[in-house]
Amino acid sequence: MSKVYQLRSEEERYDAASLWIERLSEGLTREEKLELQAWLAEDPANQALLEKMVRLWDKMDSLSRLSTLVPQPAATIKPGSNRWAFFALAASLVLGLSTLLFWNSSFDTGIAPQIAQRPAESFYETAIGEQQVHILEDGTQITLNTSSRIGVRYTSDARLLHLEIGEVHVHVAKDPQRPLSVLARGRIIQAVGTAFNIEIKPDRVIELVVTEGTVRVGEQPESTKAARKNVRIVLPRSATVITAGQELVMGQEAEVARPISEAEIKAKLSWREGSLIFRGESLAEVVQEVERYTGVEFVFVDENLKEVHVSGFFKAGDVEGMLAVLKENFDVEFQRESENRVLLHGI
Repeated sequence: MSKVYQLRSEEERYDAASLWIERLSEGLTREEKLELQAWLAEDPANQALLEKMVRLWDKMDSLSRLSTLVPQPAATIKPGSNRWAFFALAASLVLGLSTLLFWNSSFDTGIAPQIAQRPAESFYETAIGEQQVHILEDGTQITLNTSSRIGVRYTSDARLLHLEIGEVHVHVAKDPQRPLSVLARGRIIQAVGTAFNIEIKPDRVIELVVTEGTVRVGEQPESTKAARKNVRIVLPRSATVITAGQELVMGQEAEVARPISEAEIKAKLSWREGSLIFRGESLAEVVQEVERYTGVEFVFVDENLKEVHVSGFFKAGDVEGMLAVLKENFDVEFQRESENRVLLHGI
């Protein structure tokens, strides 16, 4: 028997055991009881794995039902011993395998465990031209760009960020037992331990750039959109996978991840160093980006200037420096109508 075949068999065994745990928690029909007994009889490893996963998942009701279906060996439960004490001991075990079980099986089942009470949510917000770095309780680092707002909610089994507006770079502290999920306009970006950048654009599309590891991307369930009471979020196995060095723009007709170069990544993340790097973007896009950091409104007197392609390096917030470069290198003249309003026209 090949190693590949053995590995696949183990995966199938885990999938089957996960399914039976869910069925046990809901209660089995007569036909399902017979089907379970047949599956257990196929291989002693099936029963061993199921019992192990039941204990690890702290499914007391499932373990109780399982004991009525499968006789316990004398060596496991001795005559005169307290069966319920054994169950309590099993329930008290820390979820030693929950790292693997949650990351794999929760994606398979697509069922989010219920949280009894919605925990408090903390908010971080930046003003125009401001940037902030925060270290969260688990060591995750979030860097907020200008004019951004994010909510943070942690529980014992979930980490949830909600980006309402703006842009954030997230360096996720590794915790496989609690995948970190970022909500952004109905989308979920989820990771165990990696780094990525999310921006909600002015046209309301979402740009995701992954700089380390792998993330999964999916739709936000309607129930979570409505109340966001269940902070543990799971995604189906079919969720889109984005790896380091890739970009995904969501909210457009074609949502396909594309590879991006180191130079592109550096340009997109230059804001973290207080700089703006442009590599051939239109002047309309350039001034729109500068507006985010300054609050200055740029008005095109000559509409054809919008299509001028600009390449250059600017300090975020340095309007005068940018205008000087535009005039000298791109033949773009300007006139200040007021402190926060600039007219652009050709020379």
